[in-house]
Parts: sequence; structure tokens; C-alpha cells
Amino acid sequence: MVNIKKLGIGGGCMFVFGILFGWWGFPAILRSQIKKAIALKPGSEIREMWSNFPLPLDFKVYLFNVTNPDEIKEGKKPKLQEVGPFFYDEYKVKLDLVDREEEDSVEYSLKSTWFFNPKKSNGLTGEEEMVYPHLMILGMVGATLIEKPAAVGIVGKAVDSIFHKPDSIFVRAKAKDILFDGLPVDCTVTDFAGSAVCNLLKTEAKDLVPDGENRYKFSIFGGKNGTIAPQRMKVLRGVKNYKDVGRVLEYDGKPALDIWPEDHCNAFNGTDSTIFPPLFGPDDDIVSFGYEICRSLSAHYKHHSKIKGVNTLHYTADLGDMSTNPMEKCFCPTPDTCLPKNLYDMTKCLGVPIIGSLPHFYDSDGKYLQMVDGLHPNQEEHEIDMDFEPMTATPLLAHKRLQFNMFIQPVPKFKLMKNFPEALLPLFWVEEGILLDDEFVNKVKVVFKAMAVVGFLKWLMVLGGLGMSVAAGVLHYKSRDSGKLDITKVTPKGSSKEDGKADKSWPPSMNISTIQAASVPSSLDRN
Repeated sequence: MVNIKKLGIGGGCMFVFGILFGWWGFPAILRSQIKKAIALKPGSEIREMWSNFPLPLDFKVYLFNVTNPDEIKEGKKPKLQEVGPFFYDEYKVKLDLVDREEEDSVEYSLKSTWFFNPKKSNGLTGEEEMVYPHLMILGMVGATLIEKPAAVGIVGKAVDSIFHKPDSIFVRAKAKDILFDGLPVDCTVTDFAGSAVCNLLKTEAKDLVPDGENRYKFSIFGGKNGTIAPQRMKVLRGVKNYKDVGRVLEYDGKPALDIWPEDHCNAFNGTDSTIFPPLFGPDDDIVSFGYEICRSLSAHYKHHSKIKGVNTLHYTADLGDMSTNPMEKCFCPTPDTCLPKNLYDMTKCLGVPIIGSLPHFYDSDGKYLQMVDGLHPNQEEHEIDMDFEPMTATPLLAHKRLQFNMFIQPVPKFKLMKNFPEALLPLFWVEEGILLDDEFVNKVKVVFKAMAVVGFLKWLMVLGGLGMSVAAGVLHYKSRDSGKLDITKVTPKGSSKEDGKADKSWPPSMNISTIQAASVPSSLDRN
């Protein structure tokens, strides 16, 4: 009975412990550890990875080669040929970190460096000769048309002076010069128009690289490569509240932007896009502030996915629709001129008339696709998407894509564009992405291996405890029944002489044991 009682108590304790630890205790401990591990505390592993991630990002650039420049000068539709990807390994490092304990924040500067990766560039070397619009000339003309249309004539004279009387707005140049090495800008000129424009370029143009006295090189990325951005970012560390980790507090010393007409468009919503709060689900959006485009973007859950054996949530994002969404009206160039879905005017952000879109005008108004030849939009290659492991907020796979375009139009006072067609001309598009290697994926899998072990143990304890309890009950029931005495009561029928005869009539084969207390005289039998 004592052993049965012990079996029952042990089974009950195992059952209760399995439920409490498996369904409540371990998940609570795991969540607590994840919350602590995600905080950007000085000296922590996540802080080191966040500030100096050891793996490069995949940075791909696709240029649009113009195959009919002479026809465009006569007003024909541009014909484009996509050339790419030019593949670069991009390293982003956060420098000069300053912690502020009282507000649980950390401030940093960002340095980006690109290294050309020929092995992943599909045979491209950067030496390929392209026919490409001169971005500085096109930008100067476009900005002047917006701000001071009457000054287009002066800009035309400055272009003749600085760029030595070009016969076309399209230039023949190597891809590496367009992207990083730079095209020449001669500011040794002394004429009024050229000097005035050069003085403006020296103060306003952010991507000019000195190349001698009053000579410069201009490229798309060369001015940013290996340099520290002057604007500093301040984000929350998530020590006090894990949900705040990475949330942007300030950029360039300001608590909000000041370029848009409404506060909610100027607000820093979300994180700095390099870390996200953990423990989210399909009902939660992924929001981040993109300083490169001067606005925040939200990614929305689409479906469950699996990357390298890890269950993930698939998210997608776009550039919104300022023409129909009242909350995005403040991104319109003017209150009366709003671009349609997935087109975003970045003139106020970049200082040049650049229109952002998804690559190949994916998911945009079809009329812009009809303005040029050579674009082939598709979801897989041109959508912004990412796959997150939601418990740790780890992006296992991500593709951040953006295309840069400029409007072209006939400009009567500028001879190089006098008969141009009207079109939104694609210039190039970039994809910044990552696919975590096996080493980092295995670190994520450790959490799930622990969960699998605990899952096995909790069911083992619950079912084992239940089985022990049932077994104890059965044994207790059986032992209670076996303890009862089975007694048969024999009642004599009488003490007459017939009794003796009855005794003699019992079958001789029946073995009857008797206790003989004394000898019975044989004479009693005869009576």
C-alpha cells in the first residue's frame, strides 16, 4: 500500500510539473532570456553584431543602357537594356557609439564600404561601356526647371563650359566610372555661367570627389564609399523595454524631419532597419526609418514561409500610394500633384529631381511602363520582401529594392533636350539583401532545439505522470478486493440419526480433513 501511494503521488507530481514547466515555466523563461539578449547593452553579443556585423550585405546594382540615344534626341521612345548585376560586398559599421543611460539610448555614426565581387557579377567586370544619361547634367536641368525655369539658358551655357560642349546628354562611359570611379567635372572655368554653377555645385553637391585643383569626379556611389556619414543616428537600446530596441529617437540631431508639410510624415517611425523587437506575430507590422529616402516604411505579413529549415513569416513592403491614401498626401510634390502608386518624389530628400519606384515600375501605373521599352516587371525579382523568424526577430532572408528615375521632357531653351519625349526614364536600381549563412542560422536553431527537447520532455512527463497515476489507481483497487476473506457458512440440518446416515452417503472420493481431538468409540457407529 505504501508503494502504491508513492507511485500515485509521484505520477501526480510529474503530471503537474510537466504542465506547469512545459506550458508556462519554460516559455516564460525563454521569453525572458530573449528580451534580455536583444538589448543593446555595452559588451553584449548582440551589441557587437549590431554595431559591426561580420557578414557583408549583398549589394547589387543594375544599370539601364540606352540603345537609341539619337532617336531620343528626335523625340522617340527610349529603348533600354538592363545590365547587371554588378555585385558588391557591402559592409556597414556603426562608429563612435555614445550611450545615454538615463534615456536608455545609444548614438552612432554610420560608415558604408563597398567592395566589387567579380565572382558573383555573372561575368561583368565594370569595364563594360555604357550609353548613359549624364546624371549631373540631367539633374541640373531638372532642378532648374522646378525651381527657376527662367534660368535654364544660363544652365545651358554652364554645361557647355564645364563639360566642354557635349553634343548629347548621353555619354559613353564605363560602368565602373558611372558607379564609383566618377566622370570628370571641370570647375577651372572662368566664365560667369560656369563659375556660378560650379560654386553652387561645390556647396550643394554631396557626391563630388576632388580630383585636383578645381577638378572633381562625379559618380553614383563613389562619394559615399568608405566615408562616415555626417548625420548621426540615436536609437533606444531596449534595456528598459525590449519593444523599444532600435527605435529611432533622433537623426542628424533632430527629433523629426522638417522637409514634409505634416508632422506624421516627418516622424521617425520604427527602428533603424538593422534590428527589430522580438516576439512578434502576423498581426504586427515591421516598421523602419530609411534615412536614405527620408521616410519610414511598413512591411506587412503575407504568409508563413521556411528558410533553411527555420519557420519564418514572409513580409512585403512598397512605397505606398500618395494619390489615394490621405496619410501619404504629405509626400506629394505639391498638394495638387500626387504621383500614383509606388512612385515617390525624392526631390526634397536628395536635392535632385529623383523619382523612386520599385524596379521596372513593378506594381505601378502602367502608363509609365509604356513610356519606355525594355522593362519586364515581375514579383519575384522586383518586390521588397523579407523573411523573419518572429521569436528572435532575425531576418534570415531580405531584399530591399529601389529604382531611381528622372522625368525627361522637351526643353526648348536647352538644345540637348530640345526635342526630347516625355517619359519617366529609369536610370538604375539597387538591391540590398542578405541570406544568413549556416553559422548564424544554426544559432537561431539552438532556440528551437531547446524548445523541441522541452516539448518532448513535457509530453513525457505529462503522459508518464498520467500513466503512473492510472497504474496506482488500478493497483489500489485490486489490492482492496484481494484483502477480503472468502468464507462459506455451513449450517447443520439437524442432530437426528439421519445425520449419521447422511454422513455415510458422502462420496468416498471426497477428501475431508478433520481435526481429531479424541478417539471416537466404534460402538457409536453401531447405534
